Amino acid sequence: MNLWLIIKSEFKHNRFTLLSGILSLIVATAGFVGILTLLQGHDVLTEQIVLEKEKELRREMTELEDDYRRIMRRMGYNVLVLHEDQSISELNTRGYPTTYMDYEDAWTLAESDIETLNHLLPVLQEAIYWEDHDMDIILSGVRGQVPVYSKPEFLTEDMEEYRNPIMERVPDGKVDVGYTVAQSLRLEPGETIHIKGEEFSVNQIYDHQGTTHDITVWIPLAKAQEFLGKEGKINGIFALECVCDLDQLGMITEEVQKALPHAQVFEFSSLVAARADVRQRASLLHQNVIESVMEQRLSLRREKEQMASIVVPLLILGAMIWIFILIYNNVRERKSEIGILRAVGVTRNQILLIFLGKAVLMGVVGGLAGSFAGILIGISGSGLEHTGVGWGELVNPMLVLYGCLLAPLLSLAAGFIPAILASNRDPAVILREE
Repeated sequence: MNLWLIIKSEFKHNRFTLLSGILSLIVATAGFVGILTLLQGHDVLTEQIVLEKEKELRREMTELEDDYRRIMRRMGYNVLVLHEDQSISELNTRGYPTTYMDYEDAWTLAESDIETLNHLLPVLQEAIYWEDHDMDIILSGVRGQVPVYSKPEFLTEDMEEYRNPIMERVPDGKVDVGYTVAQSLRLEPGETIHIKGEEFSVNQIYDHQGTTHDITVWIPLAKAQEFLGKEGKINGIFALECVCDLDQLGMITEEVQKALPHAQVFEFSSLVAARADVRQRASLLHQNVIESVMEQRLSLRREKEQMASIVVPLLILGAMIWIFILIYNNVRERKSEIGILRAVGVTRNQILLIFLGKAVLMGVVGGLAGSFAGILIGISGSGLEHTGVGWGELVNPMLVLYGCLLAPLLSLAAGFIPAILASNRDPAVILREE
């Protein structure tokens, strides 16, 4: 006897049982797959939101760094590398260092792969009486910035000069003049002055600073060493403290003394500390925003999980009850046919397989359709339409497999008792009752 033909004939005879059973399984499977897909979509969207927030944080941090880098360039040097014997109180009193280092120390520092300093400027400074004009000035010898080779992004292609130096090299035969000196002598660029009996042309005049900068005259370093009798010597290395990570602050002295054990570092600007404070505040603010977003998303996910823990069991239970009712009613309606089949030799196991086969077929169709519907529901409810995330991020093959297995198992479980009742009916009793 062909059981498949009997099952097929039964479905054709009672389409309501077939369609309503499949529909209930579609609803249950779609609820199961849809909610799990929705939760997965929620996690993907949360990850996207956090990534965007982190990108925004990095972008704003970069902009903040650039702002401070521009400010620091305008403010000028904020670190001075000195000999370890230099008294800071004497430096503050005189306005220039009084102990000396070798000029080669600047190159040793530049070639040491230092990370915390940039724009190194070796100087030789000393207060002198300018006899030609009866005034005290600070004579400052500079040669231009020594290239820090560990920071090639700031250097020219030949790695010899800075693309945008803080202080330009003073050309031979020329001088740069501070604001007060220029005002006192009514100097203009191009005019000629004499220092120590030698003639120089005024290269440029600096704006008012309100510091010893205003009474300084800059000349080429070699000439200053000659005038002051300090050949091969400098008494300081100006530098710009880099815009670096917070954990690098305080490492300047360590890095400098590693290259120059006989040196000390004097930081004369609070700009870096202010930059670090603002950067840290901005970072904490964004971190708090990210944590707040994560907390909101986790709270929303818990709500969805709670809803799923109620809705999914109800859908599954409802589908099982409905399948049970349908198959049980079908058994009652078909008891005469069952009696006839048993009377002509159909075994109990075959009767059992007929009803369980009907349940499995409903489950297979309901599982496939329900899984597909659940994925569509989950994707449409996840809010990922405009994020550029593809279906591949949400379509979990294992979840589809579970959905396709769930419906047949539910249908089998719900139809098992009615099928057992049908297979155990005594054909003689059935026929007598009929």
